[in-house]
Amino acid sequence: MFLDSWMTINKCLFASLLFILSSAVYAADDVSSAAAARAPYQVPELRLYGHLPAIDITALSESGRQLAMVVSVDDRRLLVVGDAGKQLTLKIGLGDIKARDLYWAGERYVILITSSTQNLGMVYGYKYEFQNIAVLDTKTKDVFWPLAKSSKVLNAAFGVYMPMKSDDGWQQCVNTLPLNKSTRSGSVWISGFDIEVRCVNLDSRKLKLLVAGRKDGSGWALGAGPKIIARETHDNVRTDWELYTGKRGDRLYKSKDPFGRNSIIGQGRTEGTILFVSHDKNGLGHLLEMPLDGSAEPVELYPDLGIERYIFNSKTGLLSGFVVSGDQPELQMIDDSLEARVRGTRKAFPNLNVHFESMTDDLGRMIVRTDGAGDAGTWWLVDIASGEAVEIGWRYPGIKADQIGPVKMWHYKAADGLEIPAVLTLPPHRDAKNLPVVVLPHGGPEARDYPQFDWLAQAFASRGYAVLQPNFRGSKGYGNQFRNAGFGEWGRKMQTDLSDGLAALAAEGVIDPSRACIVGGSYGGYAALAGVTVQQGIYRCAVAIAPVTDLNLFLRDKEFDRKRNSLRYWKEFMGVEGTGDDSLDEIAPYVLAKRADAPIMLIHGSDDTVVEIVQSERMAKKLRSAKKPYEFIEIDGADHFLSRESTRQRVLAESMRFVLENNPPEIGVKRD
Repeated sequence: MFLDSWMTINKCLFASLLFILSSAVYAADDVSSAAAARAPYQVPELRLYGHLPAIDITALSESGRQLAMVVSVDDRRLLVVGDAGKQLTLKIGLGDIKARDLYWAGERYVILITSSTQNLGMVYGYKYEFQNIAVLDTKTKDVFWPLAKSSKVLNAAFGVYMPMKSDDGWQQCVNTLPLNKSTRSGSVWISGFDIEVRCVNLDSRKLKLLVAGRKDGSGWALGAGPKIIARETHDNVRTDWELYTGKRGDRLYKSKDPFGRNSIIGQGRTEGTILFVSHDKNGLGHLLEMPLDGSAEPVELYPDLGIERYIFNSKTGLLSGFVVSGDQPELQMIDDSLEARVRGTRKAFPNLNVHFESMTDDLGRMIVRTDGAGDAGTWWLVDIASGEAVEIGWRYPGIKADQIGPVKMWHYKAADGLEIPAVLTLPPHRDAKNLPVVVLPHGGPEARDYPQFDWLAQAFASRGYAVLQPNFRGSKGYGNQFRNAGFGEWGRKMQTDLSDGLAALAAEGVIDPSRACIVGGSYGGYAALAGVTVQQGIYRCAVAIAPVTDLNLFLRDKEFDRKRNSLRYWKEFMGVEGTGDDSLDEIAPYVLAKRADAPIMLIHGSDDTVVEIVQSERMAKKLRSAKKPYEFIEIDGADHFLSRESTRQRVLAESMRFVLENNPPEIGVKRD
């Protein structure tokens, strides 16, 4: 049985990659472990960490016979397609397209999910980051954009459904916005914000309306046909969330949803059931399943598991598995025989993290990605029938195994006794004693860091720094109570959780607390600024990437956009009743700029639609007026997610330069 035996590891690269990937860069390291142990440690070039992953997204076709991948070579993004385990003969240049996801419809069509920043003008609130879909027809070898040529919908997708096989061929359905033509100069205007569902027949390439939009915030679940099997509505003012059957059927369920987090997930475990998440008054989400005919009350599934992602059968659309949060996300399948294949695959990669990226419905073939000790990220094709795992390639091929800093989970007590889990990355080939340190708080703030290869953490570790990534209170993945412990603690205990981690590391002798800088993006960028304004005397420097600086302005923007759910959520975390609350001034870096006690670097992209660049512009102006040392770097065309390699390289180079100047590691490494 596969479960009881080790899988054969085949370390031969696919011949398919050789025509696009340089053998000089991607060749396996031939140095023996003994010789490597004798060789002096070589600091990797900084640019190696700033590359987008050489292999970023992968997808197997329905049968598992074909493979599609998004790869990066010399700042070029390519979509490559071909027979899995053989030569990938079809390659498509992606140019500046930002690829977000990838999957197949059957054996012929590859669906690429993309995003782009578009400016809709003052009427619609200026810039948005819109999703879209591109379809590669592997038979004709051309790429088409189903929404681009339509005069009836905006060229953007607001939700993408699983492709479905119908009597007329493969159908790809998306949420869209309708357009109306203005009488003035033929201009096209968005017809309100009533999301509708349209489906494109991938064979005929015709786009058809499945269901029109409504003014009650509708969302839908699709079944075979495709057809609408369930509908959800949300009242943004009264906070009522309701679930209905079909397009206009009876109400199945109703609950309060002040943060707009309830949602239809999809079909349940058996035909004729619907799966959805409903949150209680304490903000705890419950996964519920009930029959679509309303013949029984909802049943809660897996109440003790923190589910991050759901897996559905591509043919039936039924729930087949899910990914559970933990120190490492873990795939679990409902069927015992499929779960045995998951466990057996993990067993084949001892002491490594195993991420299941794409798989056939029977898990006969899978694409997995490993990382961990000495592994910056390796992609494998796992074949159950042969019992082999074939190495496809690497995420960061220029970084050798002995250049990867050790990573582990590390726990400490906050000042009030709450246990804080953190990721600790240490510099390779150095004793963990009296090290300089970079605190790297995550964004979100309801997010978390994992003990795996992190390109920014590893870059700092390679230069001699310990890197601390605290999963401070309010982070996800540790239960509802831990998340709720962050409510009202923005800039307060969420902030001191970071400095408490520094104190705990210093007490163990790992770091020198007088040699600390703080670097972060988004909420982490806020935390970096708060570390030298709200707090003082802790950090030698702060690098804030796309930070929130003016909390009142941030909340007013939510009011202006009429995002009541979002506004309620942020008020909960900040612990205020609304904008204009004086207590926000006590935790706003913009207001406290004159208190800054260390040099500050601000980095912001001009196309950021999540935290607008005005947040950094205003902070820079305040720092200049207060005559505080700072640098402000605007990156033209960059979004919130550092999606392009040129953006990532710039952020890495500037951040590293600034930290090296203000908090040198003093180990004799060359500054670059």
